[in-house]
Amino acid sequence: MTEHQDVRSALAELVADEPDLPAGTADIERRGARRRNRRYAAIGALALTPLLAGAVAVAVWPSAPPAQVTAQPSPSVEPVFDPNAGTQLAVGFPLGSAVDAVSGALPAGVALAELPMDLGWGAGGTLVLPLASGGTLTVTITDGACGVVTSQLTPAQATAAADAVCAAWVAAGSPPVLPADPSASERPDLAAR
Repeated sequence: MTEHQDVRSALAELVADEPDLPAGTADIERRGARRRNRRYAAIGALALTPLLAGAVAVAVWPSAPPAQVTAQPSPSVEPVFDPNAGTQLAVGFPLGSAVDAVSGALPAGVALAELPMDLGWGAGGTLVLPLASGGTLTVTITDGACGVVTSQLTPAQATAAADAVCAAWVAAGSPPVLPADPSASERPDLAAR
């Protein structure tokens, strides 16, 4: 029995500085209220986090910079006489539309090669396209008519390709290609296109 007494006295010395254990319903009620309040605070913080994140996102969202309007003098444009007026394609006819029209009208076995970077309409409404089999195909739009010249096509196939280019021109909403007519009246409605 002395061993039990020795163990009890040793334990009593160890817990001598410890606070007393809570006792009674008041202490249990106080701890429960504290736990409930911590739980409510955690739920409130979780509920407010998305709202605060949304408010921060709206606050830092980039807005459109303010428009700065500066008055610039309009350049004076001097009228220029174009001797080829009416015999060339109007500025703005998509080059891709002409190439697609020619490519779609070519017969089997004849295809366009890779197009060069500097491809464009030349003087007199001409467009020179390279062929995959070698040689070139020249599309010409002048004097109100479209034409295709190449040694790779028969005259009927060349006419079909030329008609396809003229159809693409009309489908793009462009006016018919006509030769210059000095007695024709001006068409300001075409300038608005």
